[in-house]
Amino acid sequence: MPQSLTQRVVNTFVKGLITEAGELTFPPDASVDELNCDLRRDGSRRRRKGAAKETNFELSSFTVADDAITTTGVWYNVGGQSGLEFLVFQNGSTLHFYNKSGVPFSANVDSATVNLSTYEVAGSVGASNAKCTFTSLKGALIVVSEAIEPLYIERDNVAETISITQIDFRVRDFDWQGDTTTYYEDEASPSDERKYDAQNTGWNTGNGAPTDLTKRLTHPWYSGKDASGVYSATEWDKIYTGTSLTGNGHYVLDFFSKDRATASGISGLTTETESSRFRTVATFAGRAFYAGLDSTSNTDIILFSQLIDNFNQLGECLQQNDPTSEQISDLLDTDGGTIRIAGAVGIKVLYVIDASLYVFAENGVWRIEGIDGVFSPAGFAVRKITDVGIVSEGSFVIADGSPIWWSKNGIHTLQFDQTSGRPVESNLTISTIQAYWDRIPNESKNKLISIFDPVNKRAYWAWPDDSETVESKVNNILVLDVPLKAFYPWYVEDETADTDAIIGMEFFSGFGAAASTLDVVTSTGDDVITSAGDDVVSIQNLAVTGSPAIILIIRDGESDKMTMGSFTGEDFLDWGTTNYSSFAEAGYDFMGDLLLKKTAPYITTYMRLTETAWEGNETDGYQPDKPSSMLVSAFWDFKNSSSSTAQQAYRFKAMPVVDANNLLNFDYPETVITTRMKVRGRGRSMRIKFESEQGKDFVLLGYSVLGGVNQTH
Repeated sequence: MPQSLTQRVVNTFVKGLITEAGELTFPPDASVDELNCDLRRDGSRRRRKGAAKETNFELSSFTVADDAITTTGVWYNVGGQSGLEFLVFQNGSTLHFYNKSGVPFSANVDSATVNLSTYEVAGSVGASNAKCTFTSLKGALIVVSEAIEPLYIERDNVAETISITQIDFRVRDFDWQGDTTTYYEDEASPSDERKYDAQNTGWNTGNGAPTDLTKRLTHPWYSGKDASGVYSATEWDKIYTGTSLTGNGHYVLDFFSKDRATASGISGLTTETESSRFRTVATFAGRAFYAGLDSTSNTDIILFSQLIDNFNQLGECLQQNDPTSEQISDLLDTDGGTIRIAGAVGIKVLYVIDASLYVFAENGVWRIEGIDGVFSPAGFAVRKITDVGIVSEGSFVIADGSPIWWSKNGIHTLQFDQTSGRPVESNLTISTIQAYWDRIPNESKNKLISIFDPVNKRAYWAWPDDSETVESKVNNILVLDVPLKAFYPWYVEDETADTDAIIGMEFFSGFGAAASTLDVVTSTGDDVITSAGDDVVSIQNLAVTGSPAIILIIRDGESDKMTMGSFTGEDFLDWGTTNYSSFAEAGYDFMGDLLLKKTAPYITTYMRLTETAWEGNETDGYQPDKPSSMLVSAFWDFKNSSSSTAQQAYRFKAMPVVDANNLLNFDYPETVITTRMKVRGRGRSMRIKFESEQGKDFVLLGYSVLGGVNQTH
């Protein structure tokens, strides 16, 4: 009996890698396995370009040691200049700054640096061993890490100098030191702790406050004033308030060293110290918010500053008015303070989404929001969103307003209900690449770096090999195309010796500003100077426009110095020397049924023409530029080895004629290379593999399979 023929056409091969489907239930348009391909929203797959240094790159004056901790951040509106952005690069204990306004980016290094060791906290892991977190506010850069005192950096764009100021944190003391269960009764011989608590509620603090510290602390001392406005113990004793406690918070203390003895003059008190420092900082509602202390007593605390009018307020996390005051004790909307999130452990990320501050901790996610979308110390709410916490702050990205983070169990995001606006956690890997994600070593997951490309809507996560000895180096990259909801992996190959290496990633929007200093002269051309003899100049913003891109922070293999680059190598070699494999294996094709065996007399591939010109000369010969190549092979019946010899799928029907007078004329009559191939083998299912050739591109638009079904088997 003759075979019956069936045809399958695939023109949207864009679902990325899927590991969470069985052989018999594998979804269409996805890959069983793949590496180093670029999914494109027009339905095609392209080989990724090689990792390469930027054109005319420059090497840094400093080196990056094998054991150096590195991280990157962005300083926005530097010095208050709109559009001026600096890349912040942490190399161990030193911060370096690069203006993002022009190419080559690696040449735009600022002369100023910051020595973090100056602000190192005694007993910490060391400034060189802790990654910093950055946020911008009013043209300044706020810097925190678990090993340094928080600080802010200002820049004078005229003098091109920076100034660094340590942030000192002050809070009001709302903690009772003694046994509050006894405070509703008088105490003839109060302990030092009770004496302090009495003074912290306003007793013995001057301005008419009585010195008697034996009284119960159920109401303020001034409620016992007589008709003449003077405190009277008799009048005081007439007031009954039960077992409630009066308000406290008179004393203002250093948050990290609460020296109550010095503040109160009561010598028998122990200074309470907090040895850890903040790991994350964010700006929200005109304030700075700080969190991430690694201590039992304060792991759940968030400090927020007063509404910032000047940078001296960055550490003023307190109520301006004395809450024990008889006259003005009101809490103001501009005040700072503290927030405790009950149950939160290991806060790693603070991030603002719309009108809310999201708190990502090891054991969950919370949201802090104000009344009607306006945060104030007197009116806010804390709501828990999910129990799914974050495993590493390096995994966190924001994709068009939605957070994505890695937990101990997968990759997660928040989806916002269109009606209520409430966020709901969703696991992105459980139905897509969970098996792939599970194979990533846990130690590597703790060393993640990540970035989001808002132009191409892609999230990138990178991590080191399990045996990597260079602390900051990464080779593995996982890409998520957000609109396609498709994951696909990349791997950057090493050179044989002294290899270049990726040590960071950052998004460059292509839009920036550079400062230009112009001398001010009169209409007659005379120089304008001040009365003090200083030259008058005008600082102007010059808009700079480039191409948006993910920029790679690169350690040069020969010198160990830092430079920059991107995935732009059109030789399709990593670092210009090393081949990497690009391949994609399509899903299992049963051609209509699971019972009968099939053959595939023909596979037809459709690939975009990539050649645009000729290279060479009459003596050495001519070759097309930007050549493509793609090898196609077939796997039958779930086998791991190919049942057919790989065939070249990128074939010209006829080679164009070279016009020696115009090498830019690649006169091929079609924009799509269509190739039909015979495929050997037979079986109940078929899987097709598309694979690269060294140094060549490919753009796979789609393919079709003409299958033959044997009706007797």
